Amino acid sequence: MQKGCPKCGRMIDANAINCPYCNYNFQNINTFFQKVSDDNYIENEKYAGFLKRLVAGAFDTFLIGIITYFILILINKFLFTVNIYIAIIIFIPLYILYNAICERTAWQGSIGKLILDICVVDQYENPVTFPLALKRNAAKLVNIITLGIGFIFSAVPPEKRALNDKIAKTYVINKLIMKETTDLNYASPIKRFVALVIDLFIISLICYGLLSTNKLIHSFNFSQDIINILSDARYILCLVVIFFYFPFAESRTGSSLGKGMMHIKVTKLNGEIQGFIGSFVRQLLLFLDVFILGFIASFVTEKKQTTKDILTRTVVIDK
Repeated sequence: MQKGCPKCGRMIDANAINCPYCNYNFQNINTFFQKVSDDNYIENEKYAGFLKRLVAGAFDTFLIGIITYFILILINKFLFTVNIYIAIIIFIPLYILYNAICERTAWQGSIGKLILDICVVDQYENPVTFPLALKRNAAKLVNIITLGIGFIFSAVPPEKRALNDKIAKTYVINKLIMKETTDLNYASPIKRFVALVIDLFIISLICYGLLSTNKLIHSFNFSQDIINILSDARYILCLVVIFFYFPFAESRTGSSLGKGMMHIKVTKLNGEIQGFIGSFVRQLLLFLDVFILGFIASFVTEKKQTTKDILTRTVVIDK
């Protein structure tokens, strides 16, 4: 007995949990429903637009730029002095290879595309082969030679194909987004930013208060060993505040003090409050958002999620 895959449309074994062609997980079908019906899935929604592709490309460029930077440091330290030409020679092949490998995986796209729920397919909307992915990304050099005009083609409907896609006969499409049954009002990035600023200000005040107790500690007639212990304890307490401020608050009510003031909270995709461990992992991924500019994703993703939200399957919603 066979069944059809709702993502790629191929007929596969009825007992399969994952589609062998597009890696669709059939366990999701009990939790999610399709965002749009086939009648409403018009071409403008099917093909990824210029803005999404631009943000994904900027993210990937930044990521490969960081890797290139560290490679240059190693070369400069152990081999010879580097210059801008060496940087370009390293960056371009690395960028092409990175995208080609990612597009051949189950992600069907780079990390930037994965975050924005878009993927690369061939002219039959099947996953691309590695040679085709390599050809597609090498053809991006043509986009650059044309002073960026090749990239701008991706803003032209209906297929929104950049020049390198036309050369490789590929498309960049929106994944069939599966939406939760719970209707949630996702908080705007501006609200989230203001809440974060408030929380960071509160954390800074607490840490400043703890570190300002040096004179108070020395005012007591303690032995030097006790004074040293108390002094070190201040820094430990600061670390506790920094790492556990968000998890402690958000695992109880979903809101930190800043989020509470902005009337927003963090929840799972089904609207439930996340546990302490999950909140702690999400807090650690805040550094990833800062490092790779993951905050930008909240302006273009459907659920207004940053990188850490996507990775931990959480959203920030209005109360």
